[in-house]
Amino acid sequence: MLDIIGIVILILLGIAILGPEKLPIGVEAISLNVVNLSRTHRGDEPFSLEEARVYWDETDSFINSIVALLRAAEEHLVELRGRIFKTVATIVVTSVVSAIASDYILAFLVRPAGITLIFLRPTEMFGTYITVIVTTAIALAVPVIMYHVLAFVRPALENAQEEKIFRTVIYVAAPFSLLFFCGGVAFAYFVMLPFALNYLASFGSDIAQASWNIGSYMSFVTNMLFWLGASFETPLIMFVLARTGIVSAQQFSSVRKYAYVAIAAAAAVITPTPDAFNMLLTMAPLTLLYEFGVLLAKLGGRASRRDASSD
Repeated sequence: MLDIIGIVILILLGIAILGPEKLPIGVEAISLNVVNLSRTHRGDEPFSLEEARVYWDETDSFINSIVALLRAAEEHLVELRGRIFKTVATIVVTSVVSAIASDYILAFLVRPAGITLIFLRPTEMFGTYITVIVTTAIALAVPVIMYHVLAFVRPALENAQEEKIFRTVIYVAAPFSLLFFCGGVAFAYFVMLPFALNYLASFGSDIAQASWNIGSYMSFVTNMLFWLGASFETPLIMFVLARTGIVSAQQFSSVRKYAYVAIAAAAAVITPTPDAFNMLLTMAPLTLLYEFGVLLAKLGGRASRRDASSD
């Protein structure tokens, strides 16, 4: 997964730095160097660019297809490049804001620990600050990132169903997604973390004293906040699926017992402690959220049927 994300980031950086006009040339140049490196190892004469193009054509290489695709999509890539620059500019601004507020953010995240944290390497505290700043900056920039992604995708919509899905996402999912996510983060911070950290700090305390390094602690806390925040998006996703006619509320109800099993498995993964109490503490809101999602799906399904009858 991280490899795929890295490749996507490299492609976006290539579009932003080289520009759409130079990107096909850059792809050809890199591919030519790779081919010539292989030929040199075999003792063959290196190709010129024209010879390489003929070779790629004769061997049905994907290089020519990529270059042709990049040239055909040049207009769209110009727009994408502009949106990338605007997104990066937004992240720079939010990074400055995050850096100014970094002490308060760190103090807020450290507060549930209940013990004094330590750092074991000279650069660990600096790295923790950078991680918190970047993570907060991206989180603050998410609305702008979503806007540019949706604005870039919209011209490609071809039918009424795709337009319906787009309108549901832009007018319902996008505004409320932040609210649901913040609800999950609040639940994790004020309910789950105190119980979990207290349990972990006291577990085996008669044998060893808890002393956590701040890097591991921050990774633990941010992962828990993120995944519980993401899990609270479940009702919204169910509503969007029902509103667009992809899945009905009846289908969600019919798989309820399987959903409960999935919720139990998710709670076991999200819950950082092995005790049943913390697992049940996570399962309870997730189960209620699923039932709330079924209710929202019924409302979304009714709205979808009204739209269909009016058409």
